[in-house]
Parts: sequence; C-alpha cells; structure tokens
Amino acid sequence: MPLPLVNLDDLTWEDLNAEGRSLIPSRSKAWTDHNPSDPGITLIELFAYVTESLIFELNRISNNNMLAFLRFINGPHWSPTRPLLEERRITVLGLRTPHRAVTAEDFERLALAVNEAPDSFSEEKIVRVKCIFQRNLAIPSREAQIAEAPGHVSVVIVPDRRAHPSTDLLRRVKHALEPARLLTTRIHVVRPRFVTLSVVITLVARHGADPISLREEAVRRLETFFDPLDGGPDGKGWPFGRSVFVSEIYQLLDNVPGVDYVIRSSNPGSREEREELIVAPSEISRIRRNKQNELEAIHLLPDELVSAWIDRNDITVTSA
Repeated sequence: MPLPLVNLDDLTWEDLNAEGRSLIPSRSKAWTDHNPSDPGITLIELFAYVTESLIFELNRISNNNMLAFLRFINGPHWSPTRPLLEERRITVLGLRTPHRAVTAEDFERLALAVNEAPDSFSEEKIVRVKCIFQRNLAIPSREAQIAEAPGHVSVVIVPDRRAHPSTDLLRRVKHALEPARLLTTRIHVVRPRFVTLSVVITLVARHGADPISLREEAVRRLETFFDPLDGGPDGKGWPFGRSVFVSEIYQLLDNVPGVDYVIRSSNPGSREEREELIVAPSEISRIRRNKQNELEAIHLLPDELVSAWIDRNDITVTSA
C-alpha cells in the first residue's frame, strides 16, 4: 500500500500563539502580564507568525525539489523532456514496475509481463504462473524434482490454450527472468505436470428428471470444475497443488438441478461399492484415506494440476 503523505502545514497562528502563551508559567513565574500590550506577548505573536510562514513553505514542494528527486531516482544524467508533472507520473509508474525478482510474486508478475513485451508477436499468451522455490522441476527424475534444491527456482507456465506451452514461450519467459534474478539463483521455466483422474459416481434423479440431461450436465460440471483455466472453487482455474477431495465431488453433483442425492456406484458383477476417484496404478501413493479407510482425497504436489478424464459410462443415473 502507498505511504500516506504527512501534512506538515497543520498548525495555525492561533495554535502556535496559544502554545507559546501556555509555556510562560513554566519558564518564568515572574512574568504575570499576558496582555497584548506586553512586549513579550508581542514577540510571541511575531514568532508564531514567522513559524507559521516557515511551516507553510516547508509543506510546499518546489519544482527544483521535484527535479532533484526525479534526478535521484532516474540517475544523474537524466534530464526532463516533458512537462514536470508528466515526468513525475512516468517515474512513479516506472517505480511500480518490478525489475528484480526476489519473491514468488515478483517472478510471477515478470513472467506475465512477457505478454506485453514489445517483441512478443506470438498469439500464445500466458494465463497462469506458479513460482516454486528450492525445486528444480526441469530434472526428468520425479524423485529429484520433489527433493529440496537450494538456490533453484522453478516457474510453471500455463498458456491460454488448453495445451502445453510451446518451447518458444518457455524460452521467452526464461529470457525475461534471467536479468531480474539474484546472482546465485538458478531459474527453470517448465510446463505444468497434470495428474489424471476419473470420477465414478451414481446420481439419484428426482421424479420426472431426464437421465440423459442429468448425465450430460454432470459431465460438463466435472470437466469445468477441474479445468486449469476456468475451474476450481473460485472459477479462476484449478489451484496448483490443491488436492481433490471426494466431498467436493458430492457437493458439486448434488447441486445439479434434478439430482435428489449422490451415492457411490456399485460394481455390476460383485455389487461391491466402487471408489469415487480413480487414478492410475502408478499414482496409488497419492490416495489419502480417513480413519474408516474410506477414500478422502487425491494428493497433488505444488507444481501439479488436474486432468480429469470423465467417461460418461462412469456416471450412472438411477431413479429414487
């Protein structure tokens, strides 16, 4: 937030005169004549007038002062080429533009600024950026990626199209971040990693509801909910590293018009209940269970997003 400007011109002649009179008893007990005809009172009023004038001038920033400050900010060889107010506006806007990357927010803002770069002629634009400290996500080994890497910063790029960012886009982002990094920082600009999962659930329809329409609406809502650009609880894209909770699936589908309630699906052959979220066998370690050994969530790492593979055959619609 901007720093509030201090108002130095907030004391009037009456304030200064009253303060001067109030100090007389503590300075001279023999001074008992405080009438305007007393020479000492005349001096207090004169000094109050001079002090008020000095404070008024102190609260005014002259053109010379403004030029000195602008030269201090822009460098000793700077000279104005526009009206002074315009030069001040340009300088203040320049101060608000990040030129150094220290925090995660700095890296993300500079990466997004590539969209407005003068030499950017590509139609591929960056929509989301995630900066992760002490991780080298450019290493092929997943074990090495999740290991702590001091001095390394990984920047994950999500483009506006629903595909991986191109190599050219990653190169442009890295080229923009390199001059802004700290000397000992190593930057890695990478694509996001997606965790694929599917949803198996049964919708119990209200009386008169169309099963086909319910299934289509459920599939649409699930695909939108997990979308990297428009999904998530706030509709701004599924958050990086946010786990997928089973309870959210129930809440999402229970709000579909025409759905009475949502239950687990059963295996047609054995009649055993199936779990609501399915991941690949290689991703079993992501499964989180509660104390009753029921599926609770699918865990994601900080650089990961969700890729939902929604099969309409996995969404069962039945009547109450």
